Amino acid sequence: MQLNINNYTIKIMSDKNNDEPDYRELYNKLLNESEKEIEELEAELRKPNIFNILEINEMEIRHSNFLKWLLDPNESHGLGNRFLIRVLRDLAMEKENDLDIVEISKLNFSNVEVRKEAPSYDKEKEKRGSMDLLIDFRDDKLVICIENKIWTKDATEQLEKYQTHIDSHFKEYDKRIFVYLTPFGDNPINYTGDKWHTYSYEKIITHLEYIQEATISSTIKTYISDYLTTLKSKIMGKDDKATALANAIYEQHKTIIDFIYDNRDSSIGYQQKWKEEYPWMFKSVEKFIALIQEADKNNKYNLGFTKNYISITRNGRRIYMLFSPNKSDQYSMEFYFGAGENEKEIREKIDALLKKDLNAHKTIKSEWDKDAKYFVITNFKDIVDNSHEIIKEIHKLRFKIDQ
Repeated sequence: MQLNINNYTIKIMSDKNNDEPDYRELYNKLLNESEKEIEELEAELRKPNIFNILEINEMEIRHSNFLKWLLDPNESHGLGNRFLIRVLRDLAMEKENDLDIVEISKLNFSNVEVRKEAPSYDKEKEKRGSMDLLIDFRDDKLVICIENKIWTKDATEQLEKYQTHIDSHFKEYDKRIFVYLTPFGDNPINYTGDKWHTYSYEKIITHLEYIQEATISSTIKTYISDYLTTLKSKIMGKDDKATALANAIYEQHKTIIDFIYDNRDSSIGYQQKWKEEYPWMFKSVEKFIALIQEADKNNKYNLGFTKNYISITRNGRRIYMLFSPNKSDQYSMEFYFGAGENEKEIREKIDALLKKDLNAHKTIKSEWDKDAKYFVITNFKDIVDNSHEIIKEIHKLRFKIDQ
């Protein structure tokens, strides 16, 4: 028997002698008893949200841009220093910090500069990255460096490099504060010092909810409301009205919803999107995973699909590779390292293999990222199509596979 629900085809195995629930009856019960809640949920999901419309709700840099706007007391939001001063009070409460809570009200907020993507240089004045947010109180000799991490973590020596830059370029400042911002105030993974203080989007949400009530402009209030909804639902996984409705429906009809989720057709959704919009890439990545699975028969590799990329996981754990389209009929591959991998040794060996391959396919480019633990190979489709053995060799040396 099959149950068709909104383009999903659920196969139901019937057996009169077992104790399986009657899923058709449960589905009818779901529709009859929760019709009002389902309509409210659909209406809530249809509400326009500027961050969803522009498809920027999951981009770290866009969150940094909006925070920069909110933190700048001289910006067009009309909030003045309300948001900035509440963040400063949180930072002043941290132990061993250079900021005294009593001094906050004495700061010159009319001469503060808030910068995004501020360049960072080493001692040789070579650019080594960009700091997400930099708050510069010139008159008060106070500088605050904020590293914003939503979906990623700090790279090796990344925070040390930013700290070195601040200490060098703001050495006349007697107050230098470093903030590591994550959804829940997580600690950095590649930093062991005590200069970087953790801060969370949980606190930002609390402050924005308070400020929103005092906002006079209806337009600004809408912006903040949309941003709060985005933070709660997309970043924090916290309850908003839509989530509360979904939870209520789920609690009442858990059996049928779990059954639908476990038996849904996985080709629907993002996988289908990639098949239709980027068929050349979809086929090429399928060929690639077949090659690495052939090279390593003792482990299981799976494709994962999101709006922006296709990923490959090993044994259902962390993502090791990402694939993104860069132009028609071409795509790039981001190759990630995990904890415990000998990054330097692997890089040298892969470089040697790629250079050998580049002689035959000069359009291929490989670039090692200076800050993060991955490298990018552009025009990767050329390697998949023409260099099967090199694909296998790269994979074998990376995971030390001997078979």
